[in-house]
Amino acid sequence: MDKQLGLGKSSAKGERGITKRLDALSRQTALRGDRLLDVGCGDGVYTVRLADGFSGVEAIDIQEDRLALFTERIKDTPLQRSITVRAMSAAELDYPDASFDLVTAIEVMEHVAELPRTLAEIHRVLRPGGRLCITTPNRWFPFETHGVLYRGRRYPSSRAPFVTWVRPVHRRFSDARTFTAAELRQHLAEAGLRTLSVDYMMPPFDRSGIGRRIRDVTDRIERSPLSFFGMTLIVTAEKPA
Repeated sequence: MDKQLGLGKSSAKGERGITKRLDALSRQTALRGDRLLDVGCGDGVYTVRLADGFSGVEAIDIQEDRLALFTERIKDTPLQRSITVRAMSAAELDYPDASFDLVTAIEVMEHVAELPRTLAEIHRVLRPGGRLCITTPNRWFPFETHGVLYRGRRYPSSRAPFVTWVRPVHRRFSDARTFTAAELRQHLAEAGLRTLSVDYMMPPFDRSGIGRRIRDVTDRIERSPLSFFGMTLIVTAEKPA
């Protein structure tokens, strides 16, 4: 993408969204092991929930204000000893080859500026048999979850439904990517990663009054063939042993 990609704030999506993403990933693979790398950790809201499953955790992001919040979150807690928080680009990982059992990238891949290089670096630092867990926007969800940009202003996604379905239009009015499952599989394969599982998540409706009234229905859709139109792709891939 030619223009600068926007930076995400996945923790702002609310508690139910956090739980749904982690539950979906845990159904695809075990969220435990020796070492975890959380790419695009933000203020650490996902990292702290994952940390108990690992002996050591590295958490990286390029937004230093978010990292400061993360550092404050774990200050004077046992997690301060088990989690290392660092400012670092995922496209230039300062770790040796085969360092991690699991890499997580939760609501991150839509924002990285150098996607092929980032996936290649993740492949490099994964141990053989290690896994990458991704959550990222699904192109077939009819709304752009980051809003739409017009003349320098960001507007609610409800003002431009279906913009994600027309790729040239989406590129013009969005600063974040969306993926189909096939596109994401292809990117992973080009980096040497084998896709193991693909699922879809409907909106969690943490803060929408209307949404809370219909989320029993959307949760049922999530378990049906119509899940294809879910808001979020949930994907686990593996570095072949």
